[in-house]
Amino acid sequence: MIVLAVLLASYGNQYAKAWNHDLTLEVALYPYVPDIGRFQDHVRDVWEREHPDVKLHFADWDCYVSDPDPMLDVFVFDGIYLSSFAAEGYLLPIPSEKILEREDLFPFALEGCFWEGELYALPQLLCADLLYTRKNDAALSGVSDIVTLYNILGDRKTEDIIPGENEGVLINLSDVLLTKTMMYLDALMDEWQEYTDYSELPETTALSDQALEQLSALWKMGGEKQVSYWPEDNDTYIRARWFAEGKGRAYIGYSEAMAAMGDEAENVVVRPFSYGSEKNIPLFYTDMVGINPMITESKKELAFELANILISEEVLTGVSRPAKGSDSPQYLLTARRSVYEAL
Repeated sequence: MIVLAVLLASYGNQYAKAWNHDLTLEVALYPYVPDIGRFQDHVRDVWEREHPDVKLHFADWDCYVSDPDPMLDVFVFDGIYLSSFAAEGYLLPIPSEKILEREDLFPFALEGCFWEGELYALPQLLCADLLYTRKNDAALSGVSDIVTLYNILGDRKTEDIIPGENEGVLINLSDVLLTKTMMYLDALMDEWQEYTDYSELPETTALSDQALEQLSALWKMGGEKQVSYWPEDNDTYIRARWFAEGKGRAYIGYSEAMAAMGDEAENVVVRPFSYGSEKNIPLFYTDMVGINPMITESKKELAFELANILISEEVLTGVSRPAKGSDSPQYLLTARRSVYEAL
């Protein structure tokens, strides 16, 4: 992993040096969206209308692989890294007067962009673990917690990576630590029936047996080979495609996974769920827009403007709608109210 990160950083730096940085902003979008190319096109179109003399170069950067590349000017990252990125000096504080149409942003999403009293990012996209079942599966129609789901489905009956029709739960638990850690913290909220921002993490010397048992149920329902599988082509939505093909009885993933289901998205029921037996305590992860604190003064105001464009109603509505020739939208959750009204 370290070697890969070094190679990626080296390649990104060499590629970026080929551009005239006096007239170019280096920007990295969040890579795990259904159609990153459309996202880039919408951002570029809006930007060129306002600043035809300033180029945008879209760099390849992944917040899960490495820290922000020093060559980046504006970048989108998973909000779970906000406190560490801010503490380590990767983020420029954003004055409140630089936020355009602030009242249109969900307050909880904006509040999550603060660290030690200062605003270090702007909220763009929201993610939440959602439970998918089929409309014709009456037995699962009212299920909204993992305990009830396991009582109905039980353990996987086969060992193949791809489950049979109406068998088990499709869920990605393939990463070494990150996903399982976030699920555990989410399960603790549902167990304690109280939201917490985890500014202080719980001690690992006293892990919750109840939360661990319920997360183990996901592993049992999914089967070891399936939950730990990651495709060679890095298809983030491979399990959503399997579910659309009739594989698995339930699926757990983000909202944008429906973009991979095509017309079958019309035949699913999707809802938030609890990792315990009690009611669900809602939890959204946020993808945020940050600015490099080492950015030159000549670019700083442009960077503030670009950050606002990245979270604008025009851009977020445009990328959420179906691509040309398609009936399938991107099913993105955004941090801006007006996008939902426009859609």
